[in-house]
Amino acid sequence: MGQERSPRRRAGVGKTELALRAARFFTDCEPEVEAGREDLSYEDLVWSYAVGPDGKLERRLGSLGRAVKRSWESLAKGGGPCHYVLDEINRANIDVALGRVFTALDVEHRPRVKVFEEAGVEPPLIPTSLRVFATMNVVDRGQLFKLSFALLRRFAYVYVPPPHKSISPRVEIPQIIKRDIDYTPYAERAYKSLTINGVGPGDIPTILKLPIPQPGEILAEADRLGLTSLLNWALEKAERLGLEVGPSMILDVLKIAAVRAAAPNSLKLEKGAFIDFVASSLVLPYFASAAPRVRQKAILSARPPGELEEMRKIENEMKKFLGETSASYTVARGLLYELPAEV
Repeated sequence: MGQERSPRRRAGVGKTELALRAARFFTDCEPEVEAGREDLSYEDLVWSYAVGPDGKLERRLGSLGRAVKRSWESLAKGGGPCHYVLDEINRANIDVALGRVFTALDVEHRPRVKVFEEAGVEPPLIPTSLRVFATMNVVDRGQLFKLSFALLRRFAYVYVPPPHKSISPRVEIPQIIKRDIDYTPYAERAYKSLTINGVGPGDIPTILKLPIPQPGEILAEADRLGLTSLLNWALEKAERLGLEVGPSMILDVLKIAAVRAAAPNSLKLEKGAFIDFVASSLVLPYFASAAPRVRQKAILSARPPGELEEMRKIENEMKKFLGETSASYTVARGLLYELPAEV
């Protein structure tokens, strides 16, 4: 089980169709679908008590609860899980609505978080194999609910461009960006996460089994691709912006490097496209959390704060590293949309 997948970006580009197609991939079970809305609640998503036709209280599963129950039934018959699609996730106050499921979205906690212990689902756990796919429209996000960073990092972003837009990155990430950081412990943790064996009885962790390389090989692959330089760049930028970046970004990058190293050639993204994906989906989203604070300082300050220039540099350097036609440059440019117009 990797991270959840969150196709996101602009309106009318086929995000929902992409999410549905991805949810049907490698499984014979149709996904369960829910649309985000303002009044979406824990009861709608997970489970609740309701009055039945006979006037008695009965347990009623929400949409995610149905996906879990159907998944266990499908897995018991030798099929795949019934994945879950949450369309327009930021139209709901999803951090509140998820409740205990919030923790269980992290695959490492799934064997311990018995979300459905009283809901009549057996086993009362979310299968390790089940994925949550969410779509998010950022065009009108100022009028929608904000998503916590803790929730967002449980998803891997996938930038979805308009059909007419061509994404063709070039790679010029300097190999000389150095920092005194030992990434070995992160590589060891990434390896442990990718070789997780705590899968419940009857569950299928993955249909495609990959020979995940050892920690040393993971680091070698990250170095060869220039990903450690990218991480060094990102950590330096985070310091300049006053962001506290935990281990999650480093782990995400090393895990995806390990998966690429293990994947057969037929499934590997070309190097430029791969690095563009890593930068746009796993690195740059961390800087979005700085935008509201920088915006506030810019509005209240008599002179432009230094962070404004750092945000501009992120855009300019992504243009230099990966080019104007890369997804990363588009995402970096989007970070400035949160700032005052004169920026």
